Amino acid sequence: MRSAPRAILVGVLLVLSNGCKPLDSILDFFGIERSKSSTLHGDLKNEIKSAESEPEKEKRGDELAKENQELLAELVRVVFNQEASEGQGDFEALVHTLNQGASLEGVYRGLVMGSRYRGLESKGQGATPAELRVFANEMAELQMTMRHPTHFDMDSKNVPQIEFPDETSVNASPAPSRSEEGEGKKDRAALEQDLLKKFIGASLFALKRVLGEEALRKFEESKNDSGEIAQWYASLVLRLINQGVDGGLELRNKPDFQFHLRFAEKMALDRVKWEVLNRYHRYLNTVSARSP
Repeated sequence: MRSAPRAILVGVLLVLSNGCKPLDSILDFFGIERSKSSTLHGDLKNEIKSAESEPEKEKRGDELAKENQELLAELVRVVFNQEASEGQGDFEALVHTLNQGASLEGVYRGLVMGSRYRGLESKGQGATPAELRVFANEMAELQMTMRHPTHFDMDSKNVPQIEFPDETSVNASPAPSRSEEGEGKKDRAALEQDLLKKFIGASLFALKRVLGEEALRKFEESKNDSGEIAQWYASLVLRLINQGVDGGLELRNKPDFQFHLRFAEKMALDRVKWEVLNRYHRYLNTVSARSP
């Protein structure tokens, strides 16, 4: 029995997956009569005891559900720049999707492409000069780190536009196209000035969405190099902390490069993506709150 702990563990997992009573199923699996169960070897007893700790599993599940609810409340709050509605059915439905394994990125994309956000984006007035400057600065900083930054075009009226699936055109943002390798990047100042000109007239919500989309493209572009992502993430966080951007939690505001580097190295990529999106949205929300 001492020579087969791995087989014991595999057996335990197999029978538990069948949804039967753990102890009875494990005894049947190993061909052990229930009347002789008191003579089980100590190692097997320990494995059974561990496998039967369902309350611990439920506790972890409850903790995960609570964390998902808190993350989603934050996501809704910073994306829409208003308090989340935890009591509404759609909020509970989104929490359920997270509990079932949906990604934060997927939920985020669903929100910013949904009708509610689209309405805010299309009906909102043009961003203030302060909001536009922060957007252009952050977009330029981001694009300077990318191999294939998005090139934004303007229409003949010099007003940013976006085509939605229902074919309704609104003043929101320039139509994006991918830049080609070898085109050559503009210098940092020229890029920022170009962005300022192209996004005049775009609403705050359009600026937030476009910046978020480009950040997700950055992750996709660097998905095969976790070290690059971690370094970029930690540098971004430190720069925003130094600019006074509140991350919403004490640890997010910790001015320690190594701390944020280790976070990005250890956490799931989906969570790191949200940390970036959260900071960008919070930054523009804060600037909006200060604007006259």
